[in-house]
Amino acid sequence: MKKKYKLLLNTKFTKKISSLAIYSPAVAEIVDGNVDIILVGDSLGTTLYGMRNTQSVSLSMMKAHGKAVIKNIKKSFTMIDMPYNTYKNKNQALRNAQDLLRYTKAKMIKLEINEKKLEIVKHLSKNNINVVAHLGVTPQDYKDFSKIKIKGKNQNEINILKNLAVNCEISGAKAILLECITEKAAKKITSTVSIPSIGIGASKNCDGQILVFDDLINLKIGKKKPKFVKKFLDFEKLLKNAVKKFSQEVREKKFPSKKYSYH
Repeated sequence: MKKKYKLLLNTKFTKKISSLAIYSPAVAEIVDGNVDIILVGDSLGTTLYGMRNTQSVSLSMMKAHGKAVIKNIKKSFTMIDMPYNTYKNKNQALRNAQDLLRYTKAKMIKLEINEKKLEIVKHLSKNNINVVAHLGVTPQDYKDFSKIKIKGKNQNEINILKNLAVNCEISGAKAILLECITEKAAKKITSTVSIPSIGIGASKNCDGQILVFDDLINLKIGKKKPKFVKKFLDFEKLLKNAVKKFSQEVREKKFPSKKYSYH
């Protein structure tokens, strides 16, 4: 039976949920209110710092970027990632989650979850932490992103993912994020749980979608994009043209003109 709405932090979403992962105050001001949820993701490791994976992203990095972004957000919900190795057990997870949320003022925290981490979801939820459970492909488990494979290709994998999603809801998760799973798996999970499902590479069968802002505008220049990335703006082309024009005007002594000089 189709659910009439999804409930997330006491807000009724009657339409699909839109979400973007961003990392800077300037982008925050542009995006705020134009998407439902803004994530400060640990993907900043690969996107901003050129890391091969997200395993070297630290809690201090997430705190710094999280605070810079979230102080400029007034309308959208805010969510932030717990970085790798900062929630190895429930006590460490609670201590670091409280620190991260207190410092950044984010409303929700996202953790990459497997069966062993359900206890952490339950413990955080009991301590009034709004948890979003990240299922399917969990990037923090990979040193080499080229080794990532789609999840939910057979019925056994679908059942495992579905059961994990159900247990996340039972443990108190406010939403689930599904990454790189098949359409069939996404449909089964979304129709089974009553909390929202947000997909990235998980088909339109989810209750919402998330992309990395830099992917959306094609800012990660020269890098191969995953199949699920749609380029909504070719910023690479615009940027190259702007830089070429700047260089040309400097060489031709057109910039700075009197208009851009002090008198």
